[in-house]
Amino acid sequence: MTDIPLDRMMPLLADMLSGKVESEQRSLLEGSVLRDGQIIFHALAFNDVVVSRGAGAGMVELRVDVDGHFMYNQRSDGLIVATPTGSTAYALSAGGPLLHPSLGGMVLVPIAPHALSNRPIVVPDSSEIVIEVISGRDSSVNFDMQSLASLLHHDRIVIKRSVHTITFLHPK
Repeated sequence: MTDIPLDRMMPLLADMLSGKVESEQRSLLEGSVLRDGQIIFHALAFNDVVVSRGAGAGMVELRVDVDGHFMYNQRSDGLIVATPTGSTAYALSAGGPLLHPSLGGMVLVPIAPHALSNRPIVVPDSSEIVIEVISGRDSSVNFDMQSLASLLHHDRIVIKRSVHTITFLHPK
């Protein structure tokens, strides 16, 4: 994303402003928090949506469904759902795979899972992911670490690819 060295910025910027650019589309995630069937929070994320446990001791237990199908219950410190761009950020540091930006996928990466069977998984970006908080104290969800919602037991976070994208301009 930062492909212009500081010492070449001004000449390249002039070229780009004159139309010598290549554009690239990157996907976004959108997510809603539902409590008792009502949307209480909605946001977009460029990198990731992270459901995490509170600051105190203990894990959070999450139920994860993909496209209406039960995937697993997970006891962990949380779960990262990342775009291909976000796969190089927090998801990578938690042991997730790198996804090429042109891939149509999302990666689910458990944060310090209690069971060895909870591994990162890549799903199509057409998927709808539903994460339900089963147990745990003071859990929350954040979108690119910018917007945050506190969660209660049985809150559901619905995550899918947004219809909106971000366009990056690169020098030729």
